Amino acid sequence: MSKLKKPKKERLVVLLLFGVLLVVIALPTTTGTMGADKKDADISGTQGAAGTDTATLTYEEQLEKRLSAILSQVAGAGRVEVMVTLESRGERIVEKDTPESRKSVEETDSSGGSRTTDEQDWGEETVYFEDGSGGKSPYVVKELEPNIEGVLVLAEGGDSAVVKQELLEAVQALFPIEAHKVKIMKLEGAK
Repeated sequence: MSKLKKPKKERLVVLLLFGVLLVVIALPTTTGTMGADKKDADISGTQGAAGTDTATLTYEEQLEKRLSAILSQVAGAGRVEVMVTLESRGERIVEKDTPESRKSVEETDSSGGSRTTDEQDWGEETVYFEDGSGGKSPYVVKELEPNIEGVLVLAEGGDSAVVKQELLEAVQALFPIEAHKVKIMKLEGAK
């Protein structure tokens, strides 16, 4: 049986430094920006699959990214790029307070004739709520997303009639848009 040797101080120090090096390598290298990104993601509440903050993307850009990702999964489509155009920027419907008053006056003159006058008055005022800092904001009841005006799809497999039909049907299944407002073309540089 061999005796176990006690490790020397130098070996302990080398092993300790080696352990610290492994821990440092395992930590993410972008810790300075990670804190800011996490804070932004917490504020927005949404973060995309690629780790990008979707609050900074416009509605169009979000649609394009999601549509590109899903259409690239279609058999034969290959790499896909998408452009979406919108008719408007959407609409916010705010709560309105509509006070109404009615007044009916019946008058009789000295000769025995009578007359009835009906008055109706109404107004419309936006309902506001106070936020934590004391500012007022309109109370939004509903937000309507903008209507899609057209979709352009560039796909590596865009020269195949079968792939074009599949992509067209996929776009029409996702959005209420007519076929003549969807253009599918072969992506430049594709083989």
